[in-house]
Amino acid sequence: MLVILKNDWKRLMEEKLYLFVSMGLTICAVVAAIVLTSSIETKGNIALILPQNQEISDSVTQFTKSQYFNVSILEMAPSKSELVQNRYDAIVTIDGNGAYSIETIKSDQIKTMIYATLENPNTFVPNMQSSRKIGTNIIGYMMMFLLIQGVLYAKLFADDKEKHLIERVIMSPIAFRKYLFGHAVFMIAMIAIPTFCVMTVAQILGVSIGFSLLTYGLLIGVLAILATSFALFLNSFFCVADTANMLGSSSVLLSTILAGSFYSFAKEESLFDKLIHILPQKDFIDFTNALEKGNLTSTIKLELLYVIGLSVVFFAIAVIKTRRDYIYHQ
Repeated sequence: MLVILKNDWKRLMEEKLYLFVSMGLTICAVVAAIVLTSSIETKGNIALILPQNQEISDSVTQFTKSQYFNVSILEMAPSKSELVQNRYDAIVTIDGNGAYSIETIKSDQIKTMIYATLENPNTFVPNMQSSRKIGTNIIGYMMMFLLIQGVLYAKLFADDKEKHLIERVIMSPIAFRKYLFGHAVFMIAMIAIPTFCVMTVAQILGVSIGFSLLTYGLLIGVLAILATSFALFLNSFFCVADTANMLGSSSVLLSTILAGSFYSFAKEESLFDKLIHILPQKDFIDFTNALEKGNLTSTIKLELLYVIGLSVVFFAIAVIKTRRDYIYHQ
């Protein structure tokens, strides 16, 4: 297995761009999460739609000055795409009679907070327990980039298949399982170690990162295992590296956004919310959120086991599929 590790490192050094891109993505994700978390936790961006020349009531005036919301007064409602892009958390429309309606793609908790603020703008205090904390936000921002790194580093395994090097490797004394396991260990290390170093530097600099370094090490390790197993699973079905890379990156991007990695827009107890629990990213972010708030339950712990179990299944399928392909070609 050490031979595989050394060979992968040597090949990666010949294509340093992958290493630099991965490191850059990790650093950008952590910095973005740390910088943006304060505004994400404390304030929501609200578009307040008022008819032209309409008088503003005292409650609405106080609402625009709320310390918990950034309120932008507009004459026309923005498009729904701006809600999807997270430019606004909600759109509040006030008609000529003073009645208001609220539109959002996020949870009903946002609506409840806005209604409560409009009714009692001076006494309203939000329930911060329902919002994500900084550790969960950092993990959420990093998740997509770590999973994409798995797809990038799997190029080493994909090249072996595309250039038929895997046939030479399997004819060597190296056991087939050790060959794939060596690739997996290298990918996990290249994903987890640089990310953990970035978090260590952030803590040394005095930045609040939410979790302890030990906890981050375990969470990053689980994500690295998921990223690696999924990437190997995907590449086991394709002989062309670019095909697997393109499909893997797009799949990670779409599924991670739907899972609520950056923010959750699925309403609780809805059919869509139940369906996206199929995605391991959703279960992992829910576990991270509960862990940071100290609300771990047996159900939440099972969600983490689901993520780990799915990773094992992905890796097992990759081993079986690649072995069968080799036996078939022989």
